[in-house]
Amino acid sequence: MDIKRIVMAGGVLATAGAIGFVMQNGESAKARYAQASVPDISGTAAEPMEVTGIALTSSVIGAKANVAEPRTEMQAQQDAAVAGSMDAPAKEAPVVEVKTAALDEDVAPETDALAPPASLCDIEMTATPVAAAMVDIAIAANCYPNERVTLHHSGMMFTEETDKDGNLSVSIPAMSESAVFIAAFANGEGALADAKVPSLEFYDRMVVQSKASSELHINAFEFGADFRDEGHVSLKSDRSMADAAKGKGGFITSLGDASQAEALVAEVYTFPTSTVKQQGEVHVSVDAEVTSANCGLRVEAQTLEVSGAGALKVQDLTLPIPSCEAVGDFLVLQNLLQDLKVARN
Repeated sequence: MDIKRIVMAGGVLATAGAIGFVMQNGESAKARYAQASVPDISGTAAEPMEVTGIALTSSVIGAKANVAEPRTEMQAQQDAAVAGSMDAPAKEAPVVEVKTAALDEDVAPETDALAPPASLCDIEMTATPVAAAMVDIAIAANCYPNERVTLHHSGMMFTEETDKDGNLSVSIPAMSESAVFIAAFANGEGALADAKVPSLEFYDRMVVQSKASSELHINAFEFGADFRDEGHVSLKSDRSMADAAKGKGGFITSLGDASQAEALVAEVYTFPTSTVKQQGEVHVSVDAEVTSANCGLRVEAQTLEVSGAGALKVQDLTLPIPSCEAVGDFLVLQNLLQDLKVARN
């Protein structure tokens, strides 16, 4: 088969600047945070289009950053997720009024009405920083064997599954120095853990996330490398966090269990900008493979970027996939992720 690689400059239809647990609003946020009966945000039917006829436009969407206690925020997101479907108009989250009382004032007990339901079991979750600004997450939930769980961290969201004993271990690239991780089960039960990751300042990170069926993948070309050269870093490359920790080059982490129904997945490129031994430019692109599962659809995704533990940059992406006649071809999205320029002092 003659595989085509169609290069597209840009490719961003919407951009949002939310930092923290909430990285987007509206129906896309509802779909991503939903724990059960997730609507299919990986694609809605689009008119068939030829490979050569793809054109993208640009617009900007604003999103407010929310500051709240992690557990309260998670509950708010889950409430928003089930509030409507993709076909319903977006609704603003209800405003919760908080009343305070003077120190000497009697307050009527209302804790029974406000308290969350008792946990079905004890869920233990730990976060341990390791090399290359990664964090090892361990979850022990003995009453949730082989259970679907969604992990959240600084806007990243991906689907995993516990083992037969209710345990799960996953290594997650930190996106903030004060990193908070949330695990949410389908019934609303969950846990959170936090870790300090000061080594993040030495790295640049880029994330693309969507439904597994979207088939979006990061490709990095370090210091002038061409396709399939040694410096071409992809999920298939023989690179690890040890290479980044030693300043040899970047690596890619795959997050999420694609075998789960409507699975959310993420791919993360980590580059040791402050410690790499070479200098020059690192070009980063996102490829979208045209498959029988996504052809003719419009897929939704997000990219997240953080440099030197700075502010998190978030972009929303809507991408029309060519018709099914193009199955096996690839769309190459240029300028979607920021290229890196490395200079040694």
